[in-house]
Amino acid sequence: MISPVKACLRTFPALLLLLTLGCITSPIPVTPEQIASADYGTIPTSPTYQNAIKSYMHELLFDPYTAHYRFVGEPQRGYAYLSGKKKPPVFGYLVQVEINAKNLKGRYMGEQPYRFFIKNETIYPLDTSDKAEVVQ
Repeated sequence: MISPVKACLRTFPALLLLLTLGCITSPIPVTPEQIASADYGTIPTSPTYQNAIKSYMHELLFDPYTAHYRFVGEPQRGYAYLSGKKKPPVFGYLVQVEINAKNLKGRYMGEQPYRFFIKNETIYPLDTSDKAEVVQ
């Protein structure tokens, strides 16, 4: 016979998984009408947005003076969920950057992808888990 404590410990991971899955929400879908009528803000111009991204990354990188930046294409119109998936998305411009910087050992790490969202000259860094899409 299994003791009540062992039974509880065996069911706890399954219960935790069910509770976690219940918290996952899908984002509010974007309609074609929203895309067509959205305010994307001012178009970011280079080198202004590039310098702003470099300035932001300067504070985060171990050796920012040796960093190599490769901007992948021009800023593209899109949207991002900046306030969570339950809030409507914000429309603006998406920028992809590959950054190769030195680590603590003084070696280059290889290009690492970064995404940024720009709306009216304000830059928001995006995590890999942040939902953001380019629109046509």
